[in-house]
Amino acid sequence: MIAQTTIEKILDTADIADVVGEFVNLKRRGVNLMGNCPFHDEKTPSFVVSPTKGIFKCFGCGKAGNSAGFVMEHNGLSYPEALRWLAAKYNIEIEEERSNLAEIAQQKSDREALLTAISFANKYFIDLLQNDSEGQTIGKTYFAERGLREDTIEKFELGYSKKEWRHFFDKAVKGGFDIAILEKVGLVKKKDKKAETDPDDYFDVYRERVIFPIHDIIGRVIAFGARQLKKDDRSPKYINSPESEVYHKSRVLYGLFQAKKAIREKDCCYLTEGYLDVVTLHQNGIENAVASSGTSLTQEQVKLISRFTENVTMLYDGDTAGIKAAMRGTDIILENNLNIRIVVFPEGEDPDSYCKKMGGAAFENYIQTSQMDFIIFKTRHLLDESAGDPIKKATVIREVVESIAKIPDPIKRSVFIKTTASMLDADEAVLIAASNKIRLKNNESYVKQIDREFENLSINEDGITQTPINIDEHREKAIIRSLILFGNLPLNDDSLVVKFILEEIEADGLEFKNFQYNALIHATKIYFEANGFVDEYFYKNNESTTQIAAAIILDAQKHLLSPRWESDTEKLIKSELDNYKNEVVFNLNYLKLSHISKLLKQNNEKLKITENVDEQIQLMEIQKTLLDVRTQLAFLHGITIH
Repeated sequence: MIAQTTIEKILDTADIADVVGEFVNLKRRGVNLMGNCPFHDEKTPSFVVSPTKGIFKCFGCGKAGNSAGFVMEHNGLSYPEALRWLAAKYNIEIEEERSNLAEIAQQKSDREALLTAISFANKYFIDLLQNDSEGQTIGKTYFAERGLREDTIEKFELGYSKKEWRHFFDKAVKGGFDIAILEKVGLVKKKDKKAETDPDDYFDVYRERVIFPIHDIIGRVIAFGARQLKKDDRSPKYINSPESEVYHKSRVLYGLFQAKKAIREKDCCYLTEGYLDVVTLHQNGIENAVASSGTSLTQEQVKLISRFTENVTMLYDGDTAGIKAAMRGTDIILENNLNIRIVVFPEGEDPDSYCKKMGGAAFENYIQTSQMDFIIFKTRHLLDESAGDPIKKATVIREVVESIAKIPDPIKRSVFIKTTASMLDADEAVLIAASNKIRLKNNESYVKQIDREFENLSINEDGITQTPINIDEHREKAIIRSLILFGNLPLNDDSLVVKFILEEIEADGLEFKNFQYNALIHATKIYFEANGFVDEYFYKNNESTTQIAAAIILDAQKHLLSPRWESDTEKLIKSELDNYKNEVVFNLNYLKLSHISKLLKQNNEKLKITENVDEQIQLMEIQKTLLDVRTQLAFLHGITIH
């Protein structure tokens, strides 16, 4: 277990903007930073980082927390693992509470077991390349023929696998690794599918191949790509790790760990197809290059890129296959509102070969002078293919408009429609109409969702119009917000806001639907009764309230008035601080109104089934009292009850 003094040092040192900025492209917005949320699909940034508060919050999906919380959520780590990651980032030496070391060693999860086996294999492959005679003679020779320097080999942790059938297997088993784990990550295989496990039935998957480790975004090796060195039609050119708990190829881009800093700095990502394309470009100073590794782009991969830049330049071979590859996956990039450019190399060349031929500076210059916006590229290419055939041209127009319709930004769509209408010799109004029709069709699911929400509107038997089902939770959040932001301020001469809220909740027996809010109320009550006050510090540093408090505090910052209002002598808008008393009373009364409506319904149900006259009279008196209170509360806030 990590010592408490070390934990405090880690959390004090970790800069939230620095930590989040390693994975998300952040832009300054006043005192805060904003970017696209890494936790859910969004096209308009709603993810906010507050350097002064040391917290993050997404206003789209609701996730919030501090530096350790972000690392846990983003990297899929436990709290201790997140602390260790932060300690490594800031070169903080970790002090362990030694009494727990043995227990910690036994608590490795299956996921950790997989990563440990992969890490062992990675070191094994590197060692063979660097120190084994076969690895040096065959592996090093291959890399030298491809023009790779030693520093590049080390940067990408390239390796080699021996020709022997069981060399790795024997080493791993001798090292204590479970055979099932080795098989699960694709390092070894059985000769047949017998149920029983016999070590003699296993062999190495990678033999006499050079190894390209695949890293996740924080630098852990999670898979391998192994390239054959001798042509063998019975064996594939590349063998890649199977999908596992730690490796999902649709969520990984080769080289992103090494490239993310350069992508952010250059505000552009060069997207290639192969491992060697990436490695060669990096060696020549073009370090913002990644590869999709021969697969079609996925939403997850595009989301990875969008964390660091809005600009993608696709680098593909100049032959027909390369051009078709450039066409694949581009709609996904467009609908994520990224800017796409295409560079096609002369026939017979790919990024690897052309960069070696020209050198890094000339290659970079070629990209800058040859890149073309994807929509323009697609229009020209398809027009050339149609060769004046009117039927084919109609198909071209349809394909181009379908791509334009994917772009969320209406200004971008308008510019591309105008440009392509001229290139296609087509009526601009027709293209606009076609684009709108496609977008309308794509939005049908959204419209259906809106319809479903309206279906939640109804009139109950007490004549109360029901608002959408989550409205009570909005009021609950507003009360929690007042508690955190204004709890220690006076509501009147005799009471603080926190005291008033707690007393009102207890007196009326109000139960919040949101269990986290209930937990926060309970924690606040205990703290207030012990200390006589609460403040923002309590909420930010209480283990059970940190995430909610982070969300509330940033939400408040989001809605602060602009400084220009402060200097306006005739303010027409009151600040939240001026209005907090009214807000507290209003939101509490609204929840009371909702609570009374439920009590009325329950009481009415009892009236329907009871046959006892005395009980009926008692229930009718309760009904009258509840109706009177409801009427008073409704009148107080101008709510009409039918």
